[in-house]
Amino acid sequence: MNLTRRFLDELTTAQLLERLDLALDGANLGIWDWDLRDNSVQFDRRWCEMLGLDHAATPMVLDTWSARVHPDDIDGCYRDIRAHLAGATPRYENVHRMRHTDGRWIYILDRGRIASRDEQGQPIRFTGTHLDITAVEQVKQRVRMEEQARLQVLMTFSATLAHELNTPLQIIGLAAHELTRLDPSADGDHEVVRESVEAIATMADRAGLITSALRTMSMQGGSAECRLSDSLAQAADLFRERFGGEGIKLSVVDETDGRIARATPGDTLRTLVFLLDAALRAVLAGTTGSKQVQLVGYVDAAQLVVSCTDTGMPWASADERAVTEIWSLSPTELLGPIVAPYGGQIEAVSNREGNRFCVRLPLGQVES
Repeated sequence: MNLTRRFLDELTTAQLLERLDLALDGANLGIWDWDLRDNSVQFDRRWCEMLGLDHAATPMVLDTWSARVHPDDIDGCYRDIRAHLAGATPRYENVHRMRHTDGRWIYILDRGRIASRDEQGQPIRFTGTHLDITAVEQVKQRVRMEEQARLQVLMTFSATLAHELNTPLQIIGLAAHELTRLDPSADGDHEVVRESVEAIATMADRAGLITSALRTMSMQGGSAECRLSDSLAQAADLFRERFGGEGIKLSVVDETDGRIARATPGDTLRTLVFLLDAALRAVLAGTTGSKQVQLVGYVDAAQLVVSCTDTGMPWASADERAVTEIWSLSPTELLGPIVAPYGGQIEAVSNREGNRFCVRLPLGQVES
C-alpha cells in the first residue's frame, strides 16, 4: 500500500490524467460533466464515439444528450436524476436508449454523482459515465422472447389438448347418463345399451391417446432421441377428429423409414402439435374454400425434416403484426427455442396460397 501511494504521489498531474484515460478507455467508459448552473456539459472523446459523433464538432450542451435519448426513456432519466439531486438516492443510475448517428438505438448504462456544491449546499456540478451495454440488453431481450415463446407454446398446448380431451369426456358422460336411465329388463333398451357401451369404449381409447400425449410432452430430460414415425402418428391421432369436425382434410405422410431424430420425444411431439395447431388456426381464419393441411416427414441428408403445409391465412411478418395480436409470434419464433438446443432449424414460407413450415432436426443413431 505504501509503495502504491508513493508511486501515485510521484506522478505528475499529466501522468495521472494519462493513466486515468487509459483505464477509462480499457473499460469503454465515456465521461460527462454537467454544469447545473448553465446546462453546459463536457463530453469526452469516448462518450462521443459511442454515438458516432465527432468530438471536435459536438455541442457541449445538455440538449446534445437529451435530444438523442429515446422518447419513451427520457422521463425516467429525469426522474432518476431529480431523485439523486434531491438526496433520495446515493447516486444516479439509469439504463436508456440513445440514437446513434447511423440511426440504430444503443443501450446506455448511465451513472453519476454530485461532484460539487455551492456555498448554500446546492449541487452545481453533476459528473458521471456512459457505458454501451447494447450486447447485454440484446441477450436479455432474446431470453425474454424465448420465455414468452415457451409460455405461449404451453398455453397453446393446454388449450389444444383441453379441447381434444373435452369431447370424449362429454360423450362418455352422456353415454353413462343414458345407461343409468335404462331398465335392464326392457328388451327395447338393449340396442341403446350396446351403442352407449361402444361410445364409452371408443372415447375412452381417445382419452387414453390424449393422456399418453400429455405424459410424453410433460417429460423433462431423458434420451435426446426419438423415432419420428411414432411422433407423427401420435400427433395425427390427436388432431384427426378435430380436423374432420371442422371440415379440414388432414393428410400425414411418413417417409422417415423409421429413422431417429436427435431430440427428446417430448420436444418432438410439442413441435408437431404446435405445427398442426398453427395450421388449424390459419385454415379456420382463411377465406378460401380449400381446407387442407399436410404433414410430411422425410429424410434429407443428415437431417430429419417435418414439413407442415396449409391452405390458410398467411402469417403476418414481424414488421406487419402488433405485439398484442394473436398472431404476434409465428411458429418460427415460437418453436425456435425448442429445436435450437438440438441444432434444429425452422424454415417458413407464407403467401396467398397458405403457409409452409419446415422443421429440420439432426439424425440420431442409425439403426441396423
